[in-house]
Amino acid sequence: MFIRHYQNLKLYVNFDSEILTLIREAKCLARIGIEIPESAKIVLLQEDKFKNYNNQLQYVVRERVRVVNKIRPNTRSLLAPHIDDLERRLRPGICSLTWTSMNIEGFLHHVHQGLNKLDQLIININDIMENRIENNLKALSKTVLVDLP
Repeated sequence: MFIRHYQNLKLYVNFDSEILTLIREAKCLARIGIEIPESAKIVLLQEDKFKNYNNQLQYVVRERVRVVNKIRPNTRSLLAPHIDDLERRLRPGICSLTWTSMNIEGFLHHVHQGLNKLDQLIININDIMENRIENNLKALSKTVLVDLP
């Protein structure tokens, strides 16, 4: 369901757009009364499921990029275990799940939980860094400790 590019290590959804073409052509052939092959009928019956899974997986890829890009460079090492946890949650989609697997819904739920957990953690850390640490350091830097003549 996912593939990882071997050079830049980005995740991509492994969905062939030709499947959508097959579905459109099978619908057109069925409308005009031409017999369509059994394999095309099976794909046609699963059209909504395939489109839904493709959309949800595309969303997961975009959301993962959005969440990971919110991490500040100085906190990345602290968040490494949480990023690894998210990668572990994504691993079945890379290694074992296929488009006809029965547990895709559970996989997507598990991944969304991991994304939401990491997103909230990053929001809290960024808030602490910005509002508690950086603002106090700015205020402290403006404080005059010694007034020399």
